[in-house]
Amino acid sequence: MLVHVKRDELLAIAAQTAKAAPKTATSEAVLGIHVEADSRRSMLTLTATNYEIVIRASMGASVEQSGSVVISAALFPAAIASLPEQDVDLETEHPGQLTIRSGHARFRLSALSGDKYPMPELPFPDDTLPVSGLRSLARNTLFAVAEDGVPSPPMKCVRLHVGPDGLKASASNGFCIMEADGDKQCKGQIELLLPARSLKVLASLSNDSDVYEMGVTGKSLVFWSGTLLFSARLVEGKFPNTSGIFEQFKCQYSVHLDAAEFIRALEVAESVSESNHRVELTFGEHEITVSAESACGRSSAPVKALVLNAPKQPFYYNSRKLLEYLRLEKEKITLEFDKFGLLVVRSGSTRYVQSPMRAPVQAAETGKAA
Repeated sequence: MLVHVKRDELLAIAAQTAKAAPKTATSEAVLGIHVEADSRRSMLTLTATNYEIVIRASMGASVEQSGSVVISAALFPAAIASLPEQDVDLETEHPGQLTIRSGHARFRLSALSGDKYPMPELPFPDDTLPVSGLRSLARNTLFAVAEDGVPSPPMKCVRLHVGPDGLKASASNGFCIMEADGDKQCKGQIELLLPARSLKVLASLSNDSDVYEMGVTGKSLVFWSGTLLFSARLVEGKFPNTSGIFEQFKCQYSVHLDAAEFIRALEVAESVSESNHRVELTFGEHEITVSAESACGRSSAPVKALVLNAPKQPFYYNSRKLLEYLRLEKEKITLEFDKFGLLVVRSGSTRYVQSPMRAPVQAAETGKAA
């Protein structure tokens, strides 16, 4: 293999693919980055996988001799980053070794043959759907995914649903539910469970303007942009019918207010809240008041609002989880409550549900944390 490339472009795709390289693996070859030079296409392609995700990134290159090797995922990006000049040569002068040259700098790294490296499978073009806006979709849903300690694999996923109205994503940790609209032009009929950690990596590689061809191959979901491929193993199982909760929700009371003002009030109240982050919402004629109380004292902050059908009794919610959602919003929002205090927050393309907490007296009587 002999190839001539530019340092900054090579460093960019090396950093991308290294995100898929595992820390440990039963196969020594999979611990590295697969480097392939193709003289016919004048391309250099890097691939890495941990068997849950695959990242493959390509760049144009001057290839004198085709070939492939597997290089340490820890050493390769670091070596490229330290090179002094833009012009870089990669060459396999001897078996089991890759030489990297740039200006006066030279590295000789141990290399394995790339022949047996597990390469990703591409879906048929006719079976793919164009999709964009994945970075925002991830930001709007990942916070609501169950944490690693939850034994149910589907709850650690984001459900992607493609229907006639476009792409939608849902996430739930059993305490709150988040549903977000994605690319409305991505239309079809498919429902998938994508692990949250896989979606997080994909979002880190993407901008909302990036357009991918999305398709399923075997048990993996593949996103392909022409120069970047991302493949993630899907999860099997049953996800809660979160859409049904929104559809069956019966609004008894509603409040329209500014998200930023509501956030500030929650932050004031939370400063003295208990460890369970319980805050109280009380309803006035033209405002709501957010309060919290603990052994440290009591705090409250009013928020101007358009209040419709205000309940006489206060409702209680977990402010930490609520703030995780509200900090994604910057405009007007609508709070809707059913007669039991189940809260739905609507804002633009997102919908959020949170269960109410017990009132402090009830929590004390039952001896349980609300």
